[in-house]
Amino acid sequence: MTQTTKQLIDLNNKKREQLNEEDLEVYEDFLLYVRTDLRVSEHETEVILNDVLDHLLEATSNDRSAIEFFGHDVKGHADEILEELPNESNKAIMNMVVMGMVYFYSIYFITSGIAGIFADYKTSLLSLISMLIIVPIAGFFIVKALFRIIQKYIFDKSKYKMLKESLYGGIIVGIIPAIIIIGPNIAFGDMTKVYIPWWLYIIVGIAIYGIYKLIGSNKKEGVGQKSHFNK
Repeated sequence: MTQTTKQLIDLNNKKREQLNEEDLEVYEDFLLYVRTDLRVSEHETEVILNDVLDHLLEATSNDRSAIEFFGHDVKGHADEILEELPNESNKAIMNMVVMGMVYFYSIYFITSGIAGIFADYKTSLLSLISMLIIVPIAGFFIVKALFRIIQKYIFDKSKYKMLKESLYGGIIVGIIPAIIIIGPNIAFGDMTKVYIPWWLYIIVGIAIYGIYKLIGSNKKEGVGQKSHFNK
C-alpha cells in the first residue's frame, strides 16, 4: 500500500533519530533545502528524502560520515536530485498564496467591520478593488522570494546568517505587504468613496474563511474515499 505524505514525514522523523548529532545536522540541511523547493511534488519529495536517508543510514553504519556520503557537496547533491523530481510548475506556491489570501482577506474584512462599529467611515471602491487584485499577484512573488531566501542561507554557516535572514525576510513579509495595503489607499483614497455597513464587512470575512474551509474539507473527504476504495 502506498504511504501518504504524512506517513512518509513521520517515518523520516523517526529514522533520523538513528543519526549522530553531526550527521543529523548535515542531513537536516539537505532535507530543508529539498523541502523548500516549491517546484517539486511534496509527496515525491518525501519519497526521495526517505530513500536518501536509508542510504545514509547504511553508509553511517559502515563508518562513513554524512558529509562524505554527500561527496562534501550537500547542495550540489540536492540540486541533482531536485532536477530529477516531477516539477509541479508552482502548484505549491499557488496553494500557499490561496491560503494566505483567505486569512488576509478574512482578517481584513472582519477587523474593518469591527472598526466600523465604533467609527463610521467611507471606503474607496477603487482602493478596495485594486487591493483585491494586487494581493494575489504580489502574494505569489512574496512566497516565492521568501522560500528562495530560506534556501539561499541554509548552507550559510556564518555568524551573520540569522541577521541576513531576518533582514530580507522582514522586508518581504513586513514592508512589502504594508506597501501593498497602504499604497492603494494613498493612490485612490479620495476617489469613489462609499459607505459600507460594518456588518457586511464581517459577513464577507466570515464567508471567505468558511467557504475555504468547506472546500478544503470536501477535498480531504474525496481523497479519503478514494484511498479507501483503492484498498
